[in-house]
Amino acid sequence: MEKHDAASFRTVRRRISAEIATMDAAVVFNLAEGLVRAGFAWEGWEFINAHQAAFAELTPARLEHLGEGITTWGQADAFATVLVGPAWREGLIPDTVVDRWARSPDHWWRRIALVSTTVLNTRSRWGTGDTQRTLGVVGILINDRDDTVVKAVSWALRSLVPWDPRAVRTFLEMHETELAARVKREVRTKLETGLKSRRRSVHGTDLSK
Repeated sequence: MEKHDAASFRTVRRRISAEIATMDAAVVFNLAEGLVRAGFAWEGWEFINAHQAAFAELTPARLEHLGEGITTWGQADAFATVLVGPAWREGLIPDTVVDRWARSPDHWWRRIALVSTTVLNTRSRWGTGDTQRTLGVVGILINDRDDTVVKAVSWALRSLVPWDPRAVRTFLEMHETELAARVKREVRTKLETGLKSRRRSVHGTDLSK
């Protein structure tokens, strides 16, 4: 691979995925775990996501094993959007497990639980909108003030806006005193403008109105 950017990797990954499509899931898990150990975590997770048999064998225990050692925003978000969210969407893990992760003492697992809800609400990830599960996880973490979690609460609620703005607006009103100021500001802006934050020109004019 001449370049080492994400697009170049995915070109190679698609070729290799096609070559190993009929191999046992164990082969793919071994490949993925080797990549994780070598520092290429999300690349390894993509191989699992792209392999039908391996993806179908995802369980809560296996996901917890694959997610051991996550220590960065990028790792947590990739893990949530590439593996956990899709597995949840397809019914491979129950709501109770995601709720348990939302109550984890590890703030990265709490973020993973929240970011996984965005998969349920993102059309490009085959999400069809899921008010109940999204607000369920957000409700567990509504008083959490860890920065990684607060930003994920905002993301989760904003991802639901295109599907159920009324439910999001009602949730904000009901939990006005509990939600972090950042969450209320960003989600209200999303409801009003369709954007995360109001755009301003170089002269300070609000361009989102």
